[in-house]
Amino acid sequence: MLVDAMRLSSRSALLAALVLLACVARASDPTDAAVRELGRTWLADNGGVGLSIGVFVDNQRRYYNFGATQLDGNKAPTKDTIYEIGSISKTMTGQMLARAIVEGRAALNDEAAKYLDEPYPNLQNEGEKIRLLHLANMTSQLVDNIPDITQVRAAPGETLIVTRMKVFGRYTRSEFLRQLHRVAPRAAPGGDPAHSNVASVLLGVVLEKIYDEDFEKILQREIEKPLRMGSGTQPNVKLLAKGYTKDGEELPAWVAPMSWASSALRYSTEDLLKYASWQVVERDASVKVAHQSTWFTPDRKQSVAFYWIVGESPQGRRLQYSGGTDGFSSVCDLYPDKEIAVVLLANKAADGAQGSLRALSAKLVGLLRPVEAVSPPSSAGAPLPGR
Repeated sequence: MLVDAMRLSSRSALLAALVLLACVARASDPTDAAVRELGRTWLADNGGVGLSIGVFVDNQRRYYNFGATQLDGNKAPTKDTIYEIGSISKTMTGQMLARAIVEGRAALNDEAAKYLDEPYPNLQNEGEKIRLLHLANMTSQLVDNIPDITQVRAAPGETLIVTRMKVFGRYTRSEFLRQLHRVAPRAAPGGDPAHSNVASVLLGVVLEKIYDEDFEKILQREIEKPLRMGSGTQPNVKLLAKGYTKDGEELPAWVAPMSWASSALRYSTEDLLKYASWQVVERDASVKVAHQSTWFTPDRKQSVAFYWIVGESPQGRRLQYSGGTDGFSSVCDLYPDKEIAVVLLANKAADGAQGSLRALSAKLVGLLRPVEAVSPPSSAGAPLPGR
């Protein structure tokens, strides 16, 4: 027993020493200061409130935080601060569809109406019916939102944005399915991609039929629990950052169950980086399926997989998706060839915030994986950078 105790003590001391060495190595990483400068610059240039950066590189997860969780507050965000991730939610819906396909529960060419409890002859145009493929690669040609938020008027005593948020918060599955009868693709499905929350909500309904479970339970079982993530549908409210419009209006937390499949999930930087680092290594069969492009530009230099926008960068293949709600902006950026993933979360919905966050992500990856200068490209052209 004494020998075992001595061995245990020695092992504990060794582990402690290794942890200390790892901390010293991280503290002296020469890129940390440069990353922090990029983060501070972005926050200042974009009039931001708070910004959280998560980077998966060299098989390690790093976190950097700037600003505050709310205006006129002195509480800085951390890796545990929770943000609305907007349309990045769609990539999780697409990932769950990929799992269903791998398991043989569904096929990409299945008609969406096959998984609805009543006929929807309106889900077609020019003889082409909406298929699961079209929902996942954004080519369904369905409108962006139902209910039509352009018809919403501000309720007495609150701003228009808050009224619209409440409309979506009260929206139910039965209302969606009733109103779905009134919409049709604006062109033949399979054409150019276009943003459609309706298509993603419909895919969420399809998944519930495929699995005979609520969307929330499918999400927990297929993504959150295996990756040890917190709940994106029922997050810890004490850790929520305050969201702000481009004009600085503070918004209430957005709780909209029917929008979970499209835009209403909420996660911390740590949680979303767990998801991103799982995605970027592409070892899971369903992840590989979710990253397969099914729509291409004519030159085939950019494409769409299961929501992911796929292109080329100096660091190789790049898959990205950004998100925005009325008070938050976000980016999830994957570079599988270099096994680098970047997560950026900000609690202000400024004009151009998603674009500037994508640019920030590219700068971060260029810093962490610099590319040597090469000769000018030939007339055949060079790979396009990601969007």
